[in-house]
Amino acid sequence: MIFTLTPNPSVDRSLTVPEISFNSTIRVQKVRLDWGGKGFNVSRSLKEFGVESIVIAWVGGGSGKMLADGIQSMGIQTDFVWVEQNTRTNTLIYENQSDWRVKVNEPGPHITSDDIEQMFLKVQTHARKGDIWLLSGSLPPDVPEEFYAELITLLKSRGALVYLDANGNPLRYGCEAVPTLVKPDPKEAAKIVGFSIEDLEDAKRAALPFLRMGISFFALSLNDRDLLLASQRKMVYAVTPKVDYRNATGAGDALFAGMLYAQIQEMELVEVARWAVATGAASMETEGVSVFNIDRIKILLQEVESKILNIL
Repeated sequence: MIFTLTPNPSVDRSLTVPEISFNSTIRVQKVRLDWGGKGFNVSRSLKEFGVESIVIAWVGGGSGKMLADGIQSMGIQTDFVWVEQNTRTNTLIYENQSDWRVKVNEPGPHITSDDIEQMFLKVQTHARKGDIWLLSGSLPPDVPEEFYAELITLLKSRGALVYLDANGNPLRYGCEAVPTLVKPDPKEAAKIVGFSIEDLEDAKRAALPFLRMGISFFALSLNDRDLLLASQRKMVYAVTPKVDYRNATGAGDALFAGMLYAQIQEMELVEVARWAVATGAASMETEGVSVFNIDRIKILLQEVESKILNIL
């Protein structure tokens, strides 16, 4: 079984306007609601592949009920810890006919020590040998930065495989607990390795400290599109084919789902990277968040450029 744990999900409200302007009233042309959170997005993409998963999160209030109903209506299994305050709502404003946008993210609900204890009990209930757990996204207020690290330690003790997609100190502490796979963004990876990551050579060099920690796989998206994927024995690089962008929101999570799908199909590392970037590209072509057409992925796979790299 695959579990996606998203500590700080959101109701994502997207507004399309003629023009973004300040100190004025703006008429909205189009409104879209999506059930957001990195793990939610990955589960949605896995559903497109016909792969079942269980979504775990803290949710609360009316917005949490809306989110829960929305995810369950997609046929995705859920097991939530309900909290007192409302699940956050994030707002994204797009300017029609341009690339201008404004995104406003709320911090999320207050999580009590009892809420945290309930989450650990839920994870203990589900954790089984050989299952895959994705821990991803930001942490709500008052959740300790060591939260992911403690979960990784718990899950590994049960024989589960743990994938981590996080930022800041939660990422740093999580890496120290040695998950199976880690996927930081270049800025966050740079904070850990101590140098900026501007190009492929930097990315190759950055992979090594993570692999030396004992992490089995290191994944890094460059330019928000291309992918360096490294294992303990091999590094590969895949370049995303050119597509017409319609909605890049959640494309990185779709990429993650494509990578996960290819891994559970036991594909070679280079094919895992190719499936990942093709899935991300197919997602960018759709209006929805982290959704795509599988036939389109198969077409895009033929356009993906990839190569095996020498480990430094």
